Amino acid sequence: MWTQEDDDADLPAHRAPYVDGAWGRTANPNTADGELQNLAAFGDGLARLTGSRRTAAKVVVWLLLIGTGLTIIYGVFGIVHAL
Repeated sequence: MWTQEDDDADLPAHRAPYVDGAWGRTANPNTADGELQNLAAFGDGLARLTGSRRTAAKVVVWLLLIGTGLTIIYGVFGIVHAL
């Protein structure tokens, strides 16, 4: 017996835009809420990486953190030196 198969069953479902559950909506990227959503999306994407891409992303993140830390330390020394 022949049955009609759903031809669209193999197609991926349409993906909705990223909506963070904490907000329940997408936020304007120029606001604090939007920045937090962007950071959450970045962290989510970083957690899914594997292999050499994950290693490269971790190196970039650590370089950014080290650069930020050195900038803060340099600024504190500049303030102390000015006093």
